[in-house]
Amino acid sequence: MKRLFFALMILCVGMSALAQTIHLNQHFWDGDNYYTVKEIRMGKYFYMTNSQGNELTLEKVEGKQGEYKLIPSRQAEECPFGAQFGWKVQHIIQEGQKFLAIRKPNGDIMWVLNQTNNNEKECEYLQQMMGQEEPWNAVNSILLNRAYLHSNVATKAELRLLRNKILAYHGYRFQSKDLQDYFSEVGWYKPVDDNSTIKLDIIEQTNVQLIKSEEEERAPKPE
Repeated sequence: MKRLFFALMILCVGMSALAQTIHLNQHFWDGDNYYTVKEIRMGKYFYMTNSQGNELTLEKVEGKQGEYKLIPSRQAEECPFGAQFGWKVQHIIQEGQKFLAIRKPNGDIMWVLNQTNNNEKECEYLQQMMGQEEPWNAVNSILLNRAYLHSNVATKAELRLLRNKILAYHGYRFQSKDLQDYFSEVGWYKPVDDNSTIKLDIIEQTNVQLIKSEEEERAPKPE
């Protein structure tokens, strides 16, 4: 687990929390695709492409550091990741993590792209390594992505348990009886008196939201 965590950390660039501006030739990896910033226009429009030639286009939000929005690409009218144009994208630099977070209108993160100095083959290799790690062990310490969840968590019910394991690890006191019963059988689970005392780090916060988005994606669609 420690070896895997160390290997995955090289996907992130540095520890500085200073500049939150996307730069030319920066690289981002979402678990399936490797994007490179190819062009910046007027310091406001950021064009990234992957190895398949698909383009991701962001527009900087004036007055808000590290905040962008998805806009239509010159090469494709359809928004990637199952998102919608106009949704917020944040360049998050916090606690040693650097990544782009695509947020739904309700604020939940629904997709992440890790900022990386590695080439595409190295990113694919690290993704394979992450795939060998059980979600139950990884979810509190490794920034996951939707590709990992698609491949390693079979059901919506398992996703729910995985999301709540993040909270249970910190002693969250559940109101749902099934979760109370489930985690009461886990030796390390020690409920706290006040849930408001629980603080999640940036990895845990992001994973909770990613898993929630994946649960919603797998929910039956109305006919």
